[in-house]
Amino acid sequence: MSSDVFFDNANEFATLTVTFKVNGFATDPTGVTCLVTDPAGGQVTHSFGGAAPADITKTSTGNYKLDVACSPSVTGIEGLWSYAWVGTGAAADIQPGTWRVLAPDQNKWYVGPEELKDRLGQLDNTTDSQLASVCLATSRWIDRYCGRHFFRVSDTRTYQPDNLWLLTTDDIVSVTSLKIDNDGDGVFEQTWTQGNNYQLRLGQGQYDQGIYNQLASGEPKPYTQVQVIGGSNFFPFIWPYVHLDRVQISGVFGWPQVPPVVVQAALLIAADWFKLKDAPWGVAGIADLGVIRVQSNPWIHEQLRPYCRPRGKVGV
Repeated sequence: MSSDVFFDNANEFATLTVTFKVNGFATDPTGVTCLVTDPAGGQVTHSFGGAAPADITKTSTGNYKLDVACSPSVTGIEGLWSYAWVGTGAAADIQPGTWRVLAPDQNKWYVGPEELKDRLGQLDNTTDSQLASVCLATSRWIDRYCGRHFFRVSDTRTYQPDNLWLLTTDDIVSVTSLKIDNDGDGVFEQTWTQGNNYQLRLGQGQYDQGIYNQLASGEPKPYTQVQVIGGSNFFPFIWPYVHLDRVQISGVFGWPQVPPVVVQAALLIAADWFKLKDAPWGVAGIADLGVIRVQSNPWIHEQLRPYCRPRGKVGV
């Protein structure tokens, strides 16, 4: 299973196999069970001819198989699954193992396994699971480094205003609904209309007079601020002991499209990350002048620096 890639889906099955032996010979245990634990902590004990679910099958003497649907007990929790085959009686033994299930939404990845294989010149599928994990980890590392995500996602989010006429938000592509909770009771009773009650802005420092224009720099940018318009509108005053998140925004969050520079940075990072498996302790090899150590690639930071958002960046 090491090279297999599994995704969170009820129709995706991981096939678990086991061989029980006594003195080197395949032997049937008196009882056979398999305890499967998903990343959310949900556990199911499967059996062979015992208590439900009795879905373990026998393929030959001492050999058993179980197909497990890669759908965790809590929807959307991807990660490491574990299992433990247990044989009792005539061939008592415990054989544990693991496999990893990834989220199916690869549109949130900035580099794909196929692109990375092409970059690395990989021609076979023996490292497919490693490539997929590296692509996912690289994408989320970029989010953390830049303090924002570049993929598009439809969502509803709430914000605490600290200004009567200007609200800083996450990256926004478009807004379908903006509502206000005036009294802090958690109910957003007032609906605002874009163009009448508010405008969207790119934010301060976004090319001066181009703060309302997504294409002002030649590359599509997201909106990051909501500006109140209309003489009778303002964001609510905030006071303690009530709901502080008074603004609810529904729409598409993220960037209009993933910037090509971010894609290239993801390829560089993923390729380097994958190759680190061959450089234990950061040592890439030995030369005439001594140890060759892996160095940080400064070009990656140069590529991503213009896309960093200090407000969302950890440690800033």
